[in-house]
Amino acid sequence: MLTTDHLGASVLLKTWVACGLRDVVVSPGSRNAPLVIAADAHPEIRLVTALDERAAAHIALGMALSTGRPAAVVSTSGTAAINHGPAIAEAYFSSTPLLCVTADRSVVSRPTGPGQFVHQTNLFATHTVLSLEVDEATQGAAEIEQQALVAWKATARGPVHVNVPLEEPLYGTTEATPSSVSIPTVEHEPVPMPEALLDALSCHDPRVLLHIGTLREGALSEAMVGALEQRFGLVVDAFACASSDAESSTMRWMCGWDGSCAESLAPQAIVTVGLPPMDKTFRAQLSQWNVPHFHLGVEVHAWNMFGAPAHRWTIAPEKGLAELIDAVPAFNAYAQSWSVRKSQLEVADAATHGTEWVDYEVYHWLAAQLPAGSRIHFANSTSARYAQWFDWKGSTLHANRGVAGIDGCLSTAVGDALQNESAQTVLISGDAAWLYDANGLHVNPRPSSLKVIVINNGGGNIFRWLKGPEESGLLEAHFEAGFAADVSASARQLGLHYACVSGWDALNGAFTSWLNNEAPGLLEIQTPGAASAAFLASKLARISEAMKRIQTPE
Repeated sequence: MLTTDHLGASVLLKTWVACGLRDVVVSPGSRNAPLVIAADAHPEIRLVTALDERAAAHIALGMALSTGRPAAVVSTSGTAAINHGPAIAEAYFSSTPLLCVTADRSVVSRPTGPGQFVHQTNLFATHTVLSLEVDEATQGAAEIEQQALVAWKATARGPVHVNVPLEEPLYGTTEATPSSVSIPTVEHEPVPMPEALLDALSCHDPRVLLHIGTLREGALSEAMVGALEQRFGLVVDAFACASSDAESSTMRWMCGWDGSCAESLAPQAIVTVGLPPMDKTFRAQLSQWNVPHFHLGVEVHAWNMFGAPAHRWTIAPEKGLAELIDAVPAFNAYAQSWSVRKSQLEVADAATHGTEWVDYEVYHWLAAQLPAGSRIHFANSTSARYAQWFDWKGSTLHANRGVAGIDGCLSTAVGDALQNESAQTVLISGDAAWLYDANGLHVNPRPSSLKVIVINNGGGNIFRWLKGPEESGLLEAHFEAGFAADVSASARQLGLHYACVSGWDALNGAFTSWLNNEAPGLLEIQTPGAASAAFLASKLARISEAMKRIQTPE
């Protein structure tokens, strides 16, 4: 078997393969040729080619999210390397294992002003758990192997950047030699529950509010969520991979909220798991309570979510939550108060459903129609927020909520679909997010199981939810900024089967055809942006009025 004759590339790849690397995404280039040749030499590796480096990094992110093991993304030198940045940042804040490998000009050539040169050493230092440079000009095989092992082990905490200077010629090959490394075991050493939290749980009828934000896939079981709901005031993010029965939009939680709610539902302590709450109003209420905050998890960053530093409990989420369950009685009056409010919200919400042709009702319809057990990705902004309102029938939901950026929403779904070709993977996106990341489907191989729904409401509808853009007089020109009357051109360019609907009469037939077509397809659903934003505002107001008429139990 032949591999590259560049020691840095060959040793890195064979060491990572021995550790368990199975997925490598590359983008076309020349400086990264030794890394591509080294990856191709290993039959264990599935090598995926993506045209756009920003998309390539998100595809690798989607692969790592799906499997829980590191995936690698490889770029050539220069601005290509910089384009890995958005996915690196997302991986950092979502604690996703990712290997970013950037080919670089040789160290000695850098001062000469070569083409495709930027300062790549420590390029992503603030958004990685480890940055290192592997230079075959000064390092031998044993040292490179140790660097590779260190990098692999570090991915247990998040993304790692490995910069690899390579000198021409770049395309030479040599006979491959097997790796003899000992595969490192990576375990998080749990720490005991903080004494202050143990004290809060030990009192009679503990009043502890638990918020579970976005977690890695599969972290929570339905049984665990049910047990938590009996013992704690519980708010579960839709992207926590938990039972949909416990999911409630934090935006909806605040409907009809007043001083009596703040008093009767006030906790003695707050425990958070995963990423911060999505809704600013909900987060503001948690800050106003000014009670001790404990954050459970192993991520490297610690958020000051509620105005004071959190007490850290460094333990894997499922283990920590199991300890919480064991620490308190099976039934709790405070937990019951939150469950009652949740039931009241469900009743008030159900009473406000209608048949208007607006975003909210379209998402409601899709949640009922998409097959149970699908893998559904949501683009950020409005799509991710609408996702939280509905029961998606046990489907796995994901949105890139680490940074919550518009980057890579499609590409992340592509990476997930490549790992799950036997499952139905769906991306639900707005028109702006779709256009922003359509390059994600310039990929080989292309996943056959991925289908796309684009809700085209004329641009960034999220800006109609805010007062500032409209009051500025610049909403439609510079904030919402719709760029496509329809997305047929991008669908045609990508070779996707395409259909477009703009009302209920056509939706059912088009949806059925889109769902049953074995080839990848794009269903565009055109909705009125202004009416959709007005409907949501009205709905929130109606729920609030209904909730205010209900006395929240003590």
